[in-house]
Amino acid sequence: MDEGTRIPGYVSLDEVGKGAPYVLRAGEGEHIAVRSSLRTLLTRREDTEGHMGLTYCEGDTAPPTPPHYHHDTTEGVYVLSGVLRVWQDDRKGNRIVTDLHPGDFGLLPTGWAHSWAFAAPKTRFIAFYAPGGFEGTLHYLDPHGPPTAEQLGETEKRFDVVWMPDYPLIQESEKTG
Repeated sequence: MDEGTRIPGYVSLDEVGKGAPYVLRAGEGEHIAVRSSLRTLLTRREDTEGHMGLTYCEGDTAPPTPPHYHHDTTEGVYVLSGVLRVWQDDRKGNRIVTDLHPGDFGLLPTGWAHSWAFAAPKTRFIAFYAPGGFEGTLHYLDPHGPPTAEQLGETEKRFDVVWMPDYPLIQESEKTG
């Protein structure tokens, strides 16, 4: 992100992190626009010797992320406000669709196909990734629209993610936005 488009509170984690201790004050972090939402990197694999990544996410009602799974990464989400709809499927016949509300936590295990959507206005949540790395996909996504096949393919080369855009995880009646 160039200097002219930085969101107030932007702090480059390259300047403060990479294994050094640091503190981010309220509203600070590496802000990245993704579609109609804002994601803020709070820590990355580069900052934690690969152990974890952590992002703060906020947005209004929007369509779900493309279904995907990870071979070695576990995701977790903790909702601060609004509603986060989460779809999970072990691809063996077990499917879970859950609306998470403030104070709710959801674990998205390794190997499970999953997706999520901002299901209410002003939804805010914290997402973690262990081990870290998947948070790096944010730098490869289009801030103005859904990710392209090329963007998804590039993230598959660099991160532990397998995108499944045609997987029937989400029923039309469950979509938001």
